Amino acid sequence: MTLLSIRNPANGERLARVPADDAASVTARAAQARAAQPAWAARPLSERKACIERFREFVVRDLDSLAGIMTRETGKPITMSRNELNGLLPRIDFFLAQTEGATATETVLEEGGMQEQIQHIPLGVVANISAWNYPWFVGCNVILPALLTGNAVLYKPSEYAVQTGLAIARLLHEAGVPRDAMACLVGAGAVGTALLEQPVDGVFFTGSHATGRRISQALAGRFVKLQLELGGKDPT
Repeated sequence: MTLLSIRNPANGERLARVPADDAASVTARAAQARAAQPAWAARPLSERKACIERFREFVVRDLDSLAGIMTRETGKPITMSRNELNGLLPRIDFFLAQTEGATATETVLEEGGMQEQIQHIPLGVVANISAWNYPWFVGCNVILPALLTGNAVLYKPSEYAVQTGLAIARLLHEAGVPRDAMACLVGAGAVGTALLEQPVDGVFFTGSHATGRRISQALAGRFVKLQLELGGKDPT
């Protein structure tokens, strides 16, 4: 088993050594997510919302310790870490408030005995390759809407924000999201590459222009929903 060293960028202190995924474990967890997704999607929206509501409660409960984790592994000031977590709360509220209307079946035409409807179904399994600078914002922007709408999530946090990524997954599991429907993959670029080789239905990436280009090329021709947020210049 390979261990990934987590270090404090402010002083070089090693914070932890975390078991890392490899190509075989990524493949296994992708298969588990695929198997778990239909049952998660079959749950009433009210149950999925209740899980995310509990997740919000746990973020509030653990806010100080979560901020400390983020500061130690990313180097951002503790006030910024607390602000990010406090700012996440209204974002969660927005997702909870919007999901029902955004996914409701809409009748667009009804005449002559014919009815046309727009129906929304989950993508299936969504991959999120996330960034280190705002790990709660960037991760939850994808993870929470995906889970609320019945998708399973394969989440790879930045190797510079692994403990934060594991905390996000841990709180979601504590809130009632099945472990196989929300998997956190640990590792650097090779794990992201292995994730892109899986038969996922959507890929959401935040990071560099160069990596985004490689992801776009890797997925070309696969008809996979792809969203890229590239090239930010936020030094903290």
